[in-house]
Amino acid sequence: MKKSSVSLLICLFLIVLAFTGCQEQSKKTAPPLGEAAEKALADRQSLVAYTADDLADLTGILPEDYTEALFLVGSDSLSGREVIAVRAKDAGCLNKVTEALQNYLSQRMEETRNYLPDAYQLQSQAKVESKHLTAVLIVGAQSAEETKAFLAGE
Repeated sequence: MKKSSVSLLICLFLIVLAFTGCQEQSKKTAPPLGEAAEKALADRQSLVAYTADDLADLTGILPEDYTEALFLVGSDSLSGREVIAVRAKDAGCLNKVTEALQNYLSQRMEETRNYLPDAYQLQSQAKVESKHLTAVLIVGAQSAEETKAFLAGE
């Protein structure tokens, strides 16, 4: 009787231990957006960081909709180079953020269509993409590759 009780306790302990190990694996968090930018963007050092207020004013994305945001613009503001990444609080906020980024891209394209053809060309190739709760808009010559690399860690 004692031997079977000990065996049963050991089995229960191993099962609990296995589930605990699985939980730790599932809690793996994505790297901070700044770290993802360092890895994905070759020109990260030449980009100028904008503030949360700038993000809200220019895109309508509000701090209460996200846990983290990154807004970078090329030092030559006429080039059209922009990187906006937002980690939304939940799926509903992600929808709002994605829509706001798409509207922002459309607005920027309207602004540059007749005056900055090079910037317009880059914006025409850019897409708003998301993975899990992170939405990204990268405008640049290598935007597709940069977006893929940026979202790889999400």
